[in-house]
Amino acid sequence: MPLEKTDAIVLRTVPWSETSLVVTLWTEGFGKISAIAKGARRLKSPFESALDLLSRSSVVFLTKTGDTLDLLTEAKLQRRFRSAQRGLLPLYCGFHAVELTNVLTEDHQPLSGWMDWLSLTLMALDEGECASSATLRFELQALRMLGLLPSLTQCVGCGDPIDLDRPTVAMTTSGGGVACPACSPVQRNVLRITTQTVRVLQRASEVSLNDLEFSIPETAKSETRFVMEHILNQLSERRLKLLPFLEELKR
Repeated sequence: MPLEKTDAIVLRTVPWSETSLVVTLWTEGFGKISAIAKGARRLKSPFESALDLLSRSSVVFLTKTGDTLDLLTEAKLQRRFRSAQRGLLPLYCGFHAVELTNVLTEDHQPLSGWMDWLSLTLMALDEGECASSATLRFELQALRMLGLLPSLTQCVGCGDPIDLDRPTVAMTTSGGGVACPACSPVQRNVLRITTQTVRVLQRASEVSLNDLEFSIPETAKSETRFVMEHILNQLSERRLKLLPFLEELKR
């Protein structure tokens, strides 16, 4: 049962006893972990503000075997998420990013790049970047890292390139992407979306950490959110709790 030290972002906290918490963290080197933080609910907690939701902290934890929760022994705050000072929408978008992380990832399964994208998204929301762009960028990069990115250039049925000169394109949320006119009639859960929306989704899925010049045209905001809600609900197999609070992203 070695002691491990890593950077972490707080995804969730749940009371465990009168004085302790169970915290779910996304960590730099160990993926998602859940650990008991003894004494975290006391007025003079040894963890202070390091376990506030969305905070980034340096943590030390004792790994346990089997289904036993790890034991958090130390946490030092590095950065506090402050977007609530800008308004409720950036705060909800931050909550949405950590909810996606919690729901879509498996315990103790590190994903290369996830910490970078999650940190960048929270910082962008803190610094006043357009919430619609920051959120869509994170959602599609998350799906890419998980190997769940919808096909946005080739038909999911026959593999032919999609004709983006047409005014609209069929998107099947259960089939995994766009479909050509010949294949779309046999697909399930088909949405008819504009080619502008497809291009926006393509661009958001292709940006890198060093290339963040991405924005959503006003005319595409509503439809891109509509499409992403369907895709994410399909993948999570349940309605995500924060999605109803993101309606403003459609405007």
